[in-house]
Amino acid sequence: MKRSMVLVAVLVVLLGIYWLMQSNRPMTDPDRPFVQIDTAQVTSLRIESSTDTVELARRGDQWFLTKPLEFPTAARMTDQALGRLGEMRKLTLVTDRPDRFREFQVDDSTGVKVSVTDRKKTHTFYLGKTSPTAGTSYARLDGSKEVWEIAGNMTPAFKRPVRDWRDKTISEADREGFIKFTFVYPKETISATLVDSVWKVEAGAEKFDADKNQISRVTGLLSRMSGVDFADTLAADAFDAPECHLIAELALGETLDLRLIPKGEDGSQYFLRKAGAPTDYVIYKSTAEVLMRKAADLRPKPEKSAEAPPQKPRG
Repeated sequence: MKRSMVLVAVLVVLLGIYWLMQSNRPMTDPDRPFVQIDTAQVTSLRIESSTDTVELARRGDQWFLTKPLEFPTAARMTDQALGRLGEMRKLTLVTDRPDRFREFQVDDSTGVKVSVTDRKKTHTFYLGKTSPTAGTSYARLDGSKEVWEIAGNMTPAFKRPVRDWRDKTISEADREGFIKFTFVYPKETISATLVDSVWKVEAGAEKFDADKNQISRVTGLLSRMSGVDFADTLAADAFDAPECHLIAELALGETLDLRLIPKGEDGSQYFLRKAGAPTDYVIYKSTAEVLMRKAADLRPKPEKSAEAPPQKPRG
């Protein structure tokens, strides 16, 4: 009986917590947008904070970082920022006193100043701090004294380090489209060629059929590989003597040409240079190891024979 009462009490408490959380969720009015913007028509963004000034521009269907450098943007980041623009809704007018702008971080010194240009005009506003509930934040239109509490925590979608806006994608390809890999090392060259659905390996005088699982690891990685950071300042000759030079050929005539060298003495990361790419990349050692296949890696592993069950003694 006591156990049942305890369970009922716990259930009541949990229901109370759920009700409290639901009651604290902001109720947004779709007819009260914070700023009138058709996100499908946005052509540029300018984001100013105390640490960075970033400018983005749409060119056709793709977004590019244009300041502080020219580089394709990570689609996920621009999509998130544009999505947040469409979600901004006024909840409560907090203040219209300029002396409180700093308190809510909606001025030039403390806020994130966002300028959004669509086909008609430029809209500028300040995104401020998160409210105590963490489910809302503060914002102010440029030129207005009104500080509004708006739905959602909007600032993180716009205030990002420059490197986070940059597209870290190294390769995108159909994993079924690869037909040949050539692994060039200082003292040996290994090739794996697809012949009638079988990967044929040549390593010096040795020839054998590759372990399909090992080839699958390489094709899977190259089908969608991203770096963890950029290496913008490496010398032109930094990869003249790479630890591994991988040439991956695809059926449609495309080629991925990748060179790898260790980054630092601990070897936990590698630098990667892709022929034709606008910069060099940093990848983890574990990623580099998948790309740097040796003959021993590609050779099929002998299957373990099943052990016969022990026989029971007679008598």
